[in-house]
Amino acid sequence: MTTDAADAGGAPDTSRASARQVSTQHFPTTHATTIIDGLRGGDEALADLAARIIERYAQPLEAYALGSSLREIAEPRELVHGFLVAKFATPTTTRAYLAAWNASGMTLRRWMMNGLLLHVRGIVRDMQRSREKPLDAAVLSATSAEPNPSAAFEQAWARAILAEACAQIEQSLFAEGRDRAWEIFRRHSLDGLPYGDLEGEYNLSRQQMAELVRGVTTRLRARVRELLDEEGRFDGDEGIDEIVRVLTTRGR
Repeated sequence: MTTDAADAGGAPDTSRASARQVSTQHFPTTHATTIIDGLRGGDEALADLAARIIERYAQPLEAYALGSSLREIAEPRELVHGFLVAKFATPTTTRAYLAAWNASGMTLRRWMMNGLLLHVRGIVRDMQRSREKPLDAAVLSATSAEPNPSAAFEQAWARAILAEACAQIEQSLFAEGRDRAWEIFRRHSLDGLPYGDLEGEYNLSRQQMAELVRGVTTRLRARVRELLDEEGRFDGDEGIDEIVRVLTTRGR
């Protein structure tokens, strides 16, 4: 057996919050370490953290705006871009926005969705004052209503979490010299190829490949849990198995 086979897982803006008042009371010490470490770090760490959050949330927020009447106010991409720039363009704004999230006790995805809504409400107020565009009652009602997470947002957010987890697990396996384990996992679980189509190429039995896939799936599930904990899901998440199942049954 090869080495691989043998080894076979927003709320109101409180930007006045001081960087010195960043609280970790909502996070067990084993959770949210990336975000908390970023808040405690310097400007470079904050810039890296902001880039991660923007990459994770830009598309889900755009999907939410596109699927709602927010699209009547401006192009969804422009709304999301303006919001993300307002909150994450500088170390000061990034630290303040994430410190306020930390104090809120919300999940990060709820905080980000609420933040977009508040950003849009500000745009609406400015438009009303300047009268540069008439607003109908439906738009005004939509921007003042308390949102429920849309299916489009949730699906896009889950895909972003899974893509991030996959990229990190792939990088780790390649660094360990176990790139073949990732390739078999990707081709079987993600691309949907049966083990029989891979036996000759990798010179492994179906049982050996299944062991590799189980090992990678275990690491993937563990990383998804860590990312969910990072977002504020402190007590575990009963949906992890379902999220990973959806990912690993695509294309079959």
